[in-house]
Amino acid sequence: MDNREVKFILSAYRPGGQDANDPRFAEALEQTRRDPMLERWFQDSIAFDTAVTENLHAVAAPPDLRENILAGVKMSRPPLHWSHPFIKWAVAAAMILSATLGRLIWYEARPAHLAGWQGEALRTISSLVAGQSKFDAQSHSGADLIAWLKTNRGPVVERLPKNLETLESLGCKTFSWDGTPISVICFMRPDGGLIHVVTTVSTPATYRSAKAEPTFVRQGEWATATWREGDRIYMLALEGSGEQLRVYL
Repeated sequence: MDNREVKFILSAYRPGGQDANDPRFAEALEQTRRDPMLERWFQDSIAFDTAVTENLHAVAAPPDLRENILAGVKMSRPPLHWSHPFIKWAVAAAMILSATLGRLIWYEARPAHLAGWQGEALRTISSLVAGQSKFDAQSHSGADLIAWLKTNRGPVVERLPKNLETLESLGCKTFSWDGTPISVICFMRPDGGLIHVVTTVSTPATYRSAKAEPTFVRQGEWATATWREGDRIYMLALEGSGEQLRVYL
């Protein structure tokens, strides 16, 4: 089964998860778990279906809809033959317009979400904080950790965001996602919480999700801000509110 067949099958998958145990979807679902790009498409597809469903449910039918339809039927003229060229062009134009509007609504309505490398970064941070994995280097000085990353050829932040330079650091770690190198430096906040600076290089897989201005996304307990500077992409993350995060940007 190739990816086109998988997409065709999963296009009928309902967003509520009621098809998860249906054997007709089993092979296609398994293939998405093995292919990160296919999994990303599937997540986008589910998010789109969910957004459309929620928007449709939010629209109440007019109370006089039935009467208006019946009145329209009585007043309507006999239908034109489908072979008429004008009708064919009108139907084609309507289909194109519907598809275009649907895509515009989708991009406006879909919830923001993190890219694969960002999710991997949050999992790595959680593992470090929980003591399940170890830092590559530890120091109370963020400058020392930046120097260590440069020496060891890890992707490193060129300049720390505002208000981070004075914070005490814990350590740093390098890892990779889909062959892309990533680094993280963890800092202690004055309120006792932690804040983390994630750095990666700009690649086709990471570039598309980053802009020059910070993009804020909340995922579970995490508040994140992601932006691009030159050939580097940065993500600032903490467990807390977006307001707490903005203080450091």
